[in-house]
Amino acid sequence: MRLSRTRSRLLPVATVAAVVTASGLVATGAYAATGCRVTYTVSSQWPGGFTANVSVTNLGDPIDSWTLTWTFPAGQRVTQAWNATVTSNGSQVTARNAGYNGRLATGASASFGFNGSWNGSNPEPTDFALNGTRCTGSVDGPTTPPTQPPTQPPTQPPTTNPAWGRELPPPGAPLSRAYELIATRNEKGYDPKPGECSVEVHARYWTYGPDGKVYPTWHPARDPSGCWFGHEHGDDPRTSDLFPEVGWPAFGYTSEVMLDHMPEHSHRHEDHVGHKVLAVNNVNVIQGDNGLSFFPPSGTTIAVCDVLLKFHQGTHSPDAFTNNVHELLFNQRCQQNNGQVLEARYNAMIPLGRPGGFSPSECPGFGRPFIQVGPPVPADSPSDTRSPGRLIAETSCIDAIREGRTHYDPLYPNPVPFTVSDMDDFWFSDVEVRGQGLYFHLAPLFYVVNPSRYYDPSKPNNLGRIVDLCYTDLRGGPYCDEVRRITQQTGERIAWDDPRSPFNGTLREFRPGMFSVRNSGPSTVYTDVYGRNPSSTPFPGSIKQYFSGNSSSDIYVRGSIKDYNEAGVRAPN
Repeated sequence: MRLSRTRSRLLPVATVAAVVTASGLVATGAYAATGCRVTYTVSSQWPGGFTANVSVTNLGDPIDSWTLTWTFPAGQRVTQAWNATVTSNGSQVTARNAGYNGRLATGASASFGFNGSWNGSNPEPTDFALNGTRCTGSVDGPTTPPTQPPTQPPTQPPTTNPAWGRELPPPGAPLSRAYELIATRNEKGYDPKPGECSVEVHARYWTYGPDGKVYPTWHPARDPSGCWFGHEHGDDPRTSDLFPEVGWPAFGYTSEVMLDHMPEHSHRHEDHVGHKVLAVNNVNVIQGDNGLSFFPPSGTTIAVCDVLLKFHQGTHSPDAFTNNVHELLFNQRCQQNNGQVLEARYNAMIPLGRPGGFSPSECPGFGRPFIQVGPPVPADSPSDTRSPGRLIAETSCIDAIREGRTHYDPLYPNPVPFTVSDMDDFWFSDVEVRGQGLYFHLAPLFYVVNPSRYYDPSKPNNLGRIVDLCYTDLRGGPYCDEVRRITQQTGERIAWDDPRSPFNGTLREFRPGMFSVRNSGPSTVYTDVYGRNPSSTPFPGSIKQYFSGNSSSDIYVRGSIKDYNEAGVRAPN
């Protein structure tokens, strides 16, 4: 396999700005003044690829939606877009407003951007048309409506990377550190066992990030060719109603921002297999739900939410024993009963509890003292003091099992004894973004029922394997019963990374949890990599965020609990 390992940042080029005055924005009503101005800017370019930004200013009467079309003069292609739904048919391109930027008053603007590919030359397009009418260079007065209807929105979601799953990135495309980790065989990236998909097949699943670099993204547990990857990344993002606007998640994007803009002691690169996706549509939010009960309460539905998030949660390595910041790519839209729409697109390395250690999980019982383990990565990781943080299985649970201690299980009427199968992980966070006119609150829960590791300071790297406890005299529970049955039938001891082991991290419950947006200022803001220090303008090392709506109080959004296990999935996962 031959892969370009370009690590340079995007090459700055002279800004290309094509300012086109266009008629064709059709206002509501039969007779309306129409006109617009389009600014097309190539902000970055590299061999075979580029990033462009487009600004549309409405010069006519107010409009409720817009569709912009153009033709690339040299066969360029759009590979990924943001803040608009962009589709292509050959060299012809159609950009449709997102759900939050369609309405434009007179003099108002909407902006969107995209990554593209080029070959030979990259001249700017000049034949922009809006809502089906070609640009004329002037503002038209009231006229009769056009005889042809406006261009209709595309019926299919945009493909943000046509080569997804089929081709490697184009030669010369800038590669993120996260992609470099999977482009060569290594434990932190992709380390297939004999018979599993090759490194090259795995490297075909990629997307462009907001910075124009190549990133790994979601892929199925099994390639269409029939081989298995040995790990899974959760839900297919394409099943989300938000996917046409959000596209493929760029695994490791926030870590790349760290690499490019922060000192080395502040860098953090997470392993590939820990990236997990949740995609759920039409989640009912129940009045009075605070998330404290295992089952949602009965009551009135006060909102319906769509969620598409990617969170990094590794439950196979010692990483989380000390490291409390993990990448969250969060997208959520909630339609409330009062008609208010709450929306957030929030990407950050979020803290989950305190750095340098963790707290014990439900076995032997919540509320146990914090266990200090060692220095975190990054060394200057922020602390989250509002949530319980990371609750991880450790050796005091073994003592509780031996002593026959019991706990409450919502599926049983009476307390039940702890077993090895109760050694699970609960990860909590509580993040806020506060700025001028802005308040955003999110308190998610990431729960893994069957991790493959537990904390044991007597072992190398403090790393114990839960499946090994099934071969002791401890009360095992249903997972160990399965392990012991396989061993009895085959005479083989099940290793921690055996696909037959049930301790592979596939049974998860992800909850977005408490959610609130109150924003009277600009919807687009920029924060640092930890989601702090919001600004209305970008700054070095900033990440673009989006917050829209005004909620009177927090609502609690439940995600889903699901087992992603398949025959070829194994730890590490």
